[in-house]
Amino acid sequence: MSYSSNVRIVLKNENKDKVGTIFLEVVFIDTDTKKKFRRYVSTGQKLHIEDISKSKIKQVERTKSVRALIEKKQFETNEKLRNLQLTHGELSPEIYDLSITTNIYARKTIYELYDEFIKYQEENFEPLTVKKHKTVKSLVKEFAESKGIKNLFLNDINLKFYKGFTAFLKKTKKHAPQTVNKYQGCFKTFLKYLTNELGLNQTEIHKKFIKDSKKMEGGSKAVLLKEHVKKLIDWKPTDERYELVRDLFLFQIFTGIRYSDLINVNKSYVINNSISFTMWKVQKQVTIPLHSKALMILKKYNFNLGEKCKTLQNYNLDLKTVCKDAGLTDKIKSLKMKLNRKVTDDTELWQLVSTHVGRTTFITNCLISGISPFIVMDYTGHEKIETLSYYMRIAGDMAKDAFTKYEEYFKF
Repeated sequence: MSYSSNVRIVLKNENKDKVGTIFLEVVFIDTDTKKKFRRYVSTGQKLHIEDISKSKIKQVERTKSVRALIEKKQFETNEKLRNLQLTHGELSPEIYDLSITTNIYARKTIYELYDEFIKYQEENFEPLTVKKHKTVKSLVKEFAESKGIKNLFLNDINLKFYKGFTAFLKKTKKHAPQTVNKYQGCFKTFLKYLTNELGLNQTEIHKKFIKDSKKMEGGSKAVLLKEHVKKLIDWKPTDERYELVRDLFLFQIFTGIRYSDLINVNKSYVINNSISFTMWKVQKQVTIPLHSKALMILKKYNFNLGEKCKTLQNYNLDLKTVCKDAGLTDKIKSLKMKLNRKVTDDTELWQLVSTHVGRTTFITNCLISGISPFIVMDYTGHEKIETLSYYMRIAGDMAKDAFTKYEEYFKF
């Protein structure tokens, strides 16, 4: 029994708007009986029914990019059929089916493929890199489930999915631009792995995915000055949760540690009235002297700040409430700090507060108090002095008596 074959395009799974998915229909024709056997390959590309006529995509500008992809896919499929015939001396639906199933990964879900990818990462990369990819897998699954997608397959990964996932990171998870950019890069690395290592993702869809800028969109690094910190210290909370939020934030203000390190603080961090640990983000060992207020907070919670922090579900939101109730209601136009001009003058300070403000406050006030930027870098784990330039400008604005100190020093 011998067969001839041809490949054409068909539109399937049309929705109410008459938009469907383009499939390649591989037709095997029995040369004796003329009986036809069909197989379908999804291209993942969408088109309106009016853009297809007689199994061909209309030659109009709006279909140009889709046409290019489909033509490439058709060529690859025809080449595959030709190679199968050369290899086996004949071509049949059974030989074709066998060639499809030889890739043991082809029918696995994205989550199963991610498990393969993570195994590869564990064998070749550092634990911190592996941890990032595990986080992205969890985020992809959370996003898919929020859209009602129980089992996610490679064909589901397209530009629409990518844009939706990006919006999920920004709007639902409220990640900063730098974090969104990092997770987008991790996702693209995973898709590249599918192409290079597993023989999947042959359309290389990840090459169409553009990462967002790392820069803050119209944002600014808010900083609390001495008078604002005093308001927080003097404020008398009536709610235990808000008291914990205030204390954790003050601990960040007096140590400059990030939230990713705060959740791990325990007694082992404390050595000779300092906290010493390896920063999670940059994997750098730092030692920070403990301000008396920070030490008091540690003792208050029996040194288990990390465990206390993990009990909070909405730390950033609660933080804004705490700062507002504590009286951090200064209008931006009344502050001496140079904030981004896109922040309106009537914005109140509490509205700009987030967990990271504890770190910016620590850095700025260290500089205002006269600590050398190079010593501050030892505390914060920064590698370049240029990174502190923003804080140094604010410190310069605040320390109006800087030259007076110099004059007093050289007074003969």
